[in-house]
Amino acid sequence: MLQRVAAAQACVDRFDGQAFAWGECDCARLAAFALQALGYKPSYARFGRYRTALSARRALKREGFADTTDWMDAVHGLVRIAPAAALPGDIVALPGEDGWSALTVALGQGRLLGFLEAAGGCAVVEPGVPPIAAWRAEPCRS
Repeated sequence: MLQRVAAAQACVDRFDGQAFAWGECDCARLAAFALQALGYKPSYARFGRYRTALSARRALKREGFADTTDWMDAVHGLVRIAPAAALPGDIVALPGEDGWSALTVALGQGRLLGFLEAAGGCAVVEPGVPPIAAWRAEPCRS
């Protein structure tokens, strides 16, 4: 549990208060950072550079994914769980804008770290909408 909490705190330290920027500071980068902190290799670099929602969607489709949830389903070692069972460091998807799923990082006690328009960037929030999916990210031994 200590490694999970440390990974979640590293995400807060890196992303809290940051403005959203496609391809530089977005929910995919947040999720990848959290997974890397737990020892995963989420391979987001294969998507290349993207600067808009359209180019991000094209990058996902080029790699065979319809959405960010499809990408999370393909990360080796992650297992889908009920969102209510999320522990610190797990990835939780919320409904996003324009059909996107917004990836967030569970912090515990129902709090998530994510990019929400109402927060003006990345922030610790208690979501006002029900999550649509979650993935258990067990710390890797490496």
